[in-house]
Amino acid sequence: MATQFLTPDTADTQFKDDGAITRQRYRFSASVNGAGDWVILPPEIGDVVVSVAPSSGTARIEYTLSSVADVEAGTAVARNWPDGDVAGYTDSLISNSVTAIRCVSTAATDFVVTA
Repeated sequence: MATQFLTPDTADTQFKDDGAITRQRYRFSASVNGAGDWVILPPEIGDVVVSVAPSSGTARIEYTLSSVADVEAGTAVARNWPDGDVAGYTDSLISNSVTAIRCVSTAATDFVVTA
């Protein structure tokens, strides 16, 4: 299974242009249909906000507490977010005590992670 990494938001011009802004923002977005790739969270960031916006059908966020090696090997144990399967736009704050998160959907879904 493929993995992605939550990376710095290179479009964050406020961080780049204003020396007073010392915190880099992170952003990942994808259109998912089925089980999306795991997005590994960097350990140095705080909590993350995740959102799903299914075009039809349902979507949910899954997270794992498994090791990065297990995520990369495709053997991570997935757990569902408390909102379960949702049919419309939903967002949630997830603690960065998790290793990785992903979106699982039954139809095309916009999936966004920000920190």
